[in-house]
Amino acid sequence: MSPIFESVLNALMPKSDEPLREDLFDERDQNKLQSILAEKSITLSRLGQTMNFYPGNKASGCHEIAFFVSLKDQPSRARLKLRKYLTFDETLKTVVRHCQGTCRHTTRYIGIITDSIDNEALSFWRSNLREIINDHIEVEFYLVIAGQTLRIDITKP
Repeated sequence: MSPIFESVLNALMPKSDEPLREDLFDERDQNKLQSILAEKSITLSRLGQTMNFYPGNKASGCHEIAFFVSLKDQPSRARLKLRKYLTFDETLKTVVRHCQGTCRHTTRYIGIITDSIDNEALSFWRSNLREIINDHIEVEFYLVIAGQTLRIDITKP
């Protein structure tokens, strides 16, 4: 799991009451993470990365990194609280629109985090996801369930 993905996942779904790793975040970054919800992009100062984040409610241009989140149940101790819930199908549709549409030539890495998989939706979008990977976009896809984080290969049935 990449450090950026690990940081965002920990902010969304912390495994314990431990603080965020100091080498990845400082107080300014935690404030910026919360602002994702308003701006749909952030900059992690210590990692020097600006990224898109969905769900959001305001366009912010295209960035090399994008995160797409479909979490129905978040722990109360989550540092980044989602105010809007996208279904798994809506999340995949957003991934395709972003990676094959508006940000096709900019985004090179995407992270998808969900706590439920809709197999019908995954089957419907699978060919688009394969094309995204074939366009040299690195995809990390994780299912968060029962306190476990499992990496899923979304290209295989």
